[in-house]
Amino acid sequence: MPEIQIDFKKLGKGVQIAEAQREAAKHTGFMSSVFRGRPDFSLIIPWPKRSWEDIKKESAVIDLIYNFFEDVDPAIVNGEKDIPWSLIEQMSEMGFFRLKVPEVLGGMGLSQTSYTNIIAYLSSRCPAIAIVVSADNTIGAKFPVLHLGTEAQKAKYLPRLCRWPSAFCFTEKDVGSDPARMRTYAMRVRNQEGNVAGYKITGEKWYATNSVLNGTEPLSEYLAVVARIVDAPEDLDNESLAPCFGLFVVSTATEGFSIKQRTQFLGMHGIFNGILIFKNMAVDKEELIGGEGMGFKIALQGLNTGRIAIGGSCTAIAKQALSIINWWAKERKQWGRAIGEWELIGSGMCAVGAANIFAMEAMTMFACARVDQKLDSRLEAAICKVMASEWGWTVIDNMMQARGGRGYETGDSLSQRELTTAVDRIFRDSRPNRIFEGSTQILSQWVIREGLDDYLKRGAPFFKKGMYWKKFKAAVSFGSQYLKSFFPKSLRISSYAWFDSHGIDIREVPRCCRKHLKFVERSSRRLSRAIIWLSAKYRDKMMVKQLTLARLYAIASELYAMTAACSYALHWDYEKYGDLVDLFCRQSARRVNDAFRDLWDNDDSAARKVAKKVLNKEYPLLEKGAATVEDIWMKNC
Repeated sequence: MPEIQIDFKKLGKGVQIAEAQREAAKHTGFMSSVFRGRPDFSLIIPWPKRSWEDIKKESAVIDLIYNFFEDVDPAIVNGEKDIPWSLIEQMSEMGFFRLKVPEVLGGMGLSQTSYTNIIAYLSSRCPAIAIVVSADNTIGAKFPVLHLGTEAQKAKYLPRLCRWPSAFCFTEKDVGSDPARMRTYAMRVRNQEGNVAGYKITGEKWYATNSVLNGTEPLSEYLAVVARIVDAPEDLDNESLAPCFGLFVVSTATEGFSIKQRTQFLGMHGIFNGILIFKNMAVDKEELIGGEGMGFKIALQGLNTGRIAIGGSCTAIAKQALSIINWWAKERKQWGRAIGEWELIGSGMCAVGAANIFAMEAMTMFACARVDQKLDSRLEAAICKVMASEWGWTVIDNMMQARGGRGYETGDSLSQRELTTAVDRIFRDSRPNRIFEGSTQILSQWVIREGLDDYLKRGAPFFKKGMYWKKFKAAVSFGSQYLKSFFPKSLRISSYAWFDSHGIDIREVPRCCRKHLKFVERSSRRLSRAIIWLSAKYRDKMMVKQLTLARLYAIASELYAMTAACSYALHWDYEKYGDLVDLFCRQSARRVNDAFRDLWDNDDSAARKVAKKVLNKEYPLLEKGAATVEDIWMKNC
């Protein structure tokens, strides 16, 4: 029987495209079980094991990187100088641009876990170098060629892609996360028989990392370009045509390619990012990867593992920031004692930061393990990116706060008087992590959309007219799930029976950890009930209730973090890390309960009312006495 489709037209063209292009495979990871109200702890406890060979590979590369930085100019590390061509050549010789390529294809064949740890370490040493390496290995041209390229395409591109950084081109002036606004197009060129012989790409791409060496010269030899495939430019505005996206691996030496600008950012100084122009750039049909219609899907697939790498980078940088807080908390004396002995610094910054970092690492490493086991990791990858970037930024902000004026002063200035740390650089360079490869706001909504997928499919009849029998069956299904969610999987009272029913050997779980896992299980059932109730309340408006969805996301992600942290501590040494996990889980549980309360008792309607008035400028006092955007920046537009 064909699956009933939900009509997403009310949510806009971009949402319709995203729905059509999303990966249809059912979610099978730990997070999908949390959304269903039956968390499968056996997926995460015991902790997945790594091979000794993989660990040795990682250690060897880390040692290589450590020695590599002994000769790197500190000005490059601090973002005061660009990475020179000679250093990129050295990075190439060391294998930096083939980390994830299988050994049989000339790469280093690193696992996702090893790769993430290596990028994390690089990020803590030099963000610019880390970005060059990660942008190439994660979302550059190698990913589409490796995973969807033909054998001929692999033979053509991989030898050079393994030797030099490549770039990924998706973003445009009007395209951040909304593919419906993409204006770069690849116009089909047909031969005399009417068959497609090639394409001509026209458009402008923004923020392509590794693309531009300077204002006129490219760094990358190859670009992965996502474009709308059309027969004529007018097709872009033809609403009757379904958008068709393609991904092309093109050479920067091709006629029609040019550089508009090398971009400069508030932080991340020294990266090679730019604005690119394509003007009737002729490409062969063999340069299309995966076929017509696969461009947006390939981009989404590449972002999955990229998000995990960002989670690892955020964790490493947060560790670096925490080490600065700890050092200064013991070094700095105020009011008769070291500032770390005062609660707001010691307990409020050091302890909470350490607990959150432990959970960040646990979530990221578990997502890596899922990828290495070739298991579904989509939800876990997205959550670890969001949570690590958010919690990591809190640690970094606390680092700035703890250092006070010394933190806000540039390192160059402060170093003239005393020993200094790179607080200013860390602060500048870390802010984009909450934006890149899916902003917190967009990605958290995506997680909920995917988490609710099973509910949406089962509830599809309620979005259609008629279909009363299907509606009745769906109502019975949801009613049954709702009632069952009031009871645990096992009704037997003993803890042994409870843990056995969830696939866990209770002898491996300390008593203080059991209560946190039981909280996760109860809250998962409570989450399931909330989803059913809210879906019935809002029906087809559910997917635009973003504040409600954000609370559901917060609950689900905290439950993942609690479980991952518990399992990670059991893996390493619960006696050593148990108090750290206990602190994290206590605070996480409090946030979960607050989010549940806010689902039903909130100020959403009042906030929306005020938002409309603010956007319509109905509060003149809010602009009085200040130079506004219209007064200064838009004056001459």
